[in-house]
Amino acid sequence: MDAYRSMSHELHKLQVEEEMLMHKFYEFTKQAKHQNLEDANKESKSITKPSSMKDNLDNRRKPCYEKGTGVDRSRTNRTNFRGLKQTIQDEYYEVAERRVMTVTGTRPDEELSLDPPLEFEL
Repeated sequence: MDAYRSMSHELHKLQVEEEMLMHKFYEFTKQAKHQNLEDANKESKSITKPSSMKDNLDNRRKPCYEKGTGVDRSRTNRTNFRGLKQTIQDEYYEVAERRVMTVTGTRPDEELSLDPPLEFEL
């Protein structure tokens, strides 16, 4: 009976220690998450400051970054992603409509449900 009590006591001590460690871990991760959010917030504010926007415009005036260069096309393509998505979907619907017309000989109704080739969120 004495061995059972000592084992029970040791088990209780280990459980208390585990709870303390889990609490410390939770606090640490909570603090790290909060710090990451603060850093991201500071970064986003620094990017949208008028001075950084002026720097961005100044950079676009440099010969290697001006309109028509590869860097400018990359920047433009990234910002025009939504338009690209819409273009891909429109072309897909046109191709699907032509295929239905070829097979059936009639134009599909507006109710025809066509699943887009890709689904992605921005």
